[in-house]
Amino acid sequence: MTLRNPADSSASVQPARTVPLDMVGVCLFALSSVVVYYFVSLPALRFLAAVPLLLFLPGYVIVGILFPRTGRPPQEASRELAQPLSTARNLDRVTIPERLGLSLALSVAIVPLLALVLEILPVDGFSGVILPTLVGFVLIGAGLGTARRFRTPADDRFYVPTAAITAAIFAPLSDSMPRAERIATVALAVTVLLAVVSVGYVFAVPQHGEQYTDLRVLTESDGELTFSDYPDELSTTDETDLVVGIDNREQHTETYTVVVTVDQLIDDGDGITPIESTEIDRFEATLDDNERRHQPQTVTFGATGEHRLNYYLYTEEPPETADSETAYRHVHFTVSVVDGGLDVDEQEAFDSRLDTDDATTEPISHEPPASGGQDE
Repeated sequence: MTLRNPADSSASVQPARTVPLDMVGVCLFALSSVVVYYFVSLPALRFLAAVPLLLFLPGYVIVGILFPRTGRPPQEASRELAQPLSTARNLDRVTIPERLGLSLALSVAIVPLLALVLEILPVDGFSGVILPTLVGFVLIGAGLGTARRFRTPADDRFYVPTAAITAAIFAPLSDSMPRAERIATVALAVTVLLAVVSVGYVFAVPQHGEQYTDLRVLTESDGELTFSDYPDELSTTDETDLVVGIDNREQHTETYTVVVTVDQLIDDGDGITPIESTEIDRFEATLDDNERRHQPQTVTFGATGEHRLNYYLYTEEPPETADSETAYRHVHFTVSVVDGGLDVDEQEAFDSRLDTDDATTEPISHEPPASGGQDE
């Protein structure tokens, strides 16, 4: 399937147009992409609007700026045959196939560069800024390309040869084309279309990554949350300040329930064994996707011995007795508790206080340095 420049045909010369209809169409399509993105929820329509905006329009406006002239006139082409190959090519003109190929190649190069610029700037480029940036780039490029066309002599100005394009599209359906050439042309067109759609789908449709929730227990040191400085030994009178962290990466809003228990441990000769488990607190937290919750907590251990502090996270209603087998996430750490000098009657039982007023919920902007507690 071959597209001719109108200047390449001596049979008919179309009059130069005063309005660059291709640039008008580029602007209209870019603006309609914004409407589709913000007001249409159907993924298929969003995909169809995003593919040209990602893979063609940015490069097309750049080619329009660089090459405002039409393809090589016949008299120039005949002169090139007598020139050395190194000097024959006129670099200020490109043919229709070359214009299309350059548009695709430049778009593939420009879009990652725009994303890199947004990554450097203090904005979250892939949470809504990339689309206005692309549309703005296309509109500005179309304006500059139009200005370049108007500065080019009317008879030498590029325009879209609609008649030649229509003839080329319907040529495989006519009887004038040999059957073998018709089949090859249709197969090539389908292959190119599938390749463009496949690449565009990867760019336009978000690929879902791993879905998970992160649960951790932190301590505070010098005003910073850290995964170190866990207490190894406490007394029955000490209050331990901790922070429970939850990260929602489930790609949807989730409501969590965290159950906090204390296990009393003994060494029976075969290893450490829990002999009694006491629930000391539980709380709920509803987080949107990519949100983080920090819940301050103060814990008091009211009995001497070895104890294990457990945190069980559930996405559904937790059972009456929480354990690691039923929990979605489970972290824990062990601490030794010594006598704090109080009489038995004065000692308090295990206690937990949640400071809900100081709890914070914020977007996840960075990864935690490591997992907190001992995860199971």
